[in-house]
Amino acid sequence: MTSIIDLVGSTIIGATVIGALIGIMVLLSASTQEITAEVNTQETMADFVKIVQWDFAKIGNRVSSGGSLLVAKADTMIFRGDIDNDGTVETVAYIKCSKALRARTPNSRDFMMYRVVFKAGLPDTTRLNVGLTNFTISYLDSTGAVTTNRNLVRGLNISACLESPYATDNNYSGVSWQNTIYPRNLNVSN
Repeated sequence: MTSIIDLVGSTIIGATVIGALIGIMVLLSASTQEITAEVNTQETMADFVKIVQWDFAKIGNRVSSGGSLLVAKADTMIFRGDIDNDGTVETVAYIKCSKALRARTPNSRDFMMYRVVFKAGLPDTTRLNVGLTNFTISYLDSTGAVTTNRNLVRGLNISACLESPYATDNNYSGVSWQNTIYPRNLNVSN
């Protein structure tokens, strides 16, 4: 009789330990997915920021005639500058797509962003489909006030939010970035 009670007790204890281990494994798996999504989102934002900071710092670089900023809207900017330091001025466009052309991911808030570099009249288009859910530019004059006159622009205040394309437990991991850039060739120093 004791051996049956011992066997039943051992089985209950064993099942409890196995259940606890399974629960821990499920919890670790969910945590790993969340951490992976967060790290991927942060790395994607870091790569996006490098491109934007490099390009925007080159606005007006080696432009000798005409304006540097051709279009200055909150979600679209077209500018001229030698972004690759090869002595040739390129025209560069950052264009946020309309809702009809949203990124094809489960995240309903993200959108497509295009970076188009016109070199010798030929476009080189890069889809910056990185999970952007916000991308806005405000333009600053020499006093730091917001301006809509592209001829008075001396600085750019960029704001971006990025979310993972896939949800983990119905949540999209996200990261925000905001920076003000004063392109050297717009005659303002930081």
